[in-house]
Amino acid sequence: MVDAMRVERLREGMKTAGLDALVCRLPENVVYITDYWPHHGFSVVVLPRDGKPRLFLPEIEEEYAKPDWADYSTFGWGLLKDGDLYENYRRLLTEARGQLGLQGAVIGIEQSFEVSGPTYRMAEPVVPAAPWSRLMEQVFAGQKLVDAAGVLQNTRAIKGQYELDKLRIANEIAEMGMNVFLAQLQPGMREVEVGALIEQTIRAKGPGYKGARLVRASAEVGAGPVGSTKGTLLVPSTTYTIREGDFVMVELATVVDGYWSDLTYVAVAGQPSARQCEVYNAVLKAQQAGAQQMKAGALFSDPDTAAREVLKEAGLGDYFVHITGHGVGWRYHEFIPFLMPGAEGTLETGMVSSVEPGVYIPDFGGIRIEDNVAVGADGPVFLSTPRQPWS
Repeated sequence: MVDAMRVERLREGMKTAGLDALVCRLPENVVYITDYWPHHGFSVVVLPRDGKPRLFLPEIEEEYAKPDWADYSTFGWGLLKDGDLYENYRRLLTEARGQLGLQGAVIGIEQSFEVSGPTYRMAEPVVPAAPWSRLMEQVFAGQKLVDAAGVLQNTRAIKGQYELDKLRIANEIAEMGMNVFLAQLQPGMREVEVGALIEQTIRAKGPGYKGARLVRASAEVGAGPVGSTKGTLLVPSTTYTIREGDFVMVELATVVDGYWSDLTYVAVAGQPSARQCEVYNAVLKAQQAGAQQMKAGALFSDPDTAAREVLKEAGLGDYFVHITGHGVGWRYHEFIPFLMPGAEGTLETGMVSSVEPGVYIPDFGGIRIEDNVAVGADGPVFLSTPRQPWS
């Protein structure tokens, strides 16, 4: 059964912000409000202060709607019989405005989302732009349109048990690919081959696992003393051929029915050296120290401080050049919380973040260890499987 409590939390945020309704089209917000991940990006949801959400989606996607949580209507799209998409929008939104009594209302819209999670059909993202804005202004003429990004992002930062269960499934599916990577990595493979192996495993084995339907993955691989140090940022896999003794770092984004996992694994092609084990274990100790600070009442900066102290003590502090973590949930990278030096904010039960300290040492290689960790009632809750020390 879907946890509709998150919609009630969102309504509390709407009330505080003085919003009478939300109109959302970005896939991540459609998933959040209706638990349905759009395929093409043409779906729209209207959430009033009271009553069920109204979901409008292409008729080809109807079997993925959630009628127990949202009232929905379908419209034709893509075929000759279906007419103009924006005329369909105009008709449906005008009907919703009248049925919900939104004349003179304050309407929240997705005005300042400049980063957004994609639809299932990632090959051709659909981005609401000027035509959508003009339509909104025409349909809701006389109403006040205000940016609801803050309300949505703050409410989404707190996950209930239903969402945590979904995120755990996404991590378990992601680990299917990572486990194959660990089992099959060997010298002579190219970075692109390793990434393809991971993605193929997830795409093939993920659907059907614990009810999962729509599964996507993107694995970027960096290997060797140079390639693995580029993992400070997300960079594409190359045709570099992995050599004996190379570090191989995999940054993996996995999305399952609109819920995201963000993991980073590191392995060595062949047997790791004593120094490689030493540095890896120092990063793991830092990661675990950071994760232990994922508790209610801690500052956003506390996990970062804990991780940095461990790496500083190990003589590796200068090589840790990025933040310790970021929110994860309905997007690969969410903005709440940010685990970084000087970050303002307090961790609350239900927040989920990556915890991913790393070091990037010239002529040696890069190591980052990343798990997804929730703030539980009694301390940190790992949604992914913690790594073990190397020996």
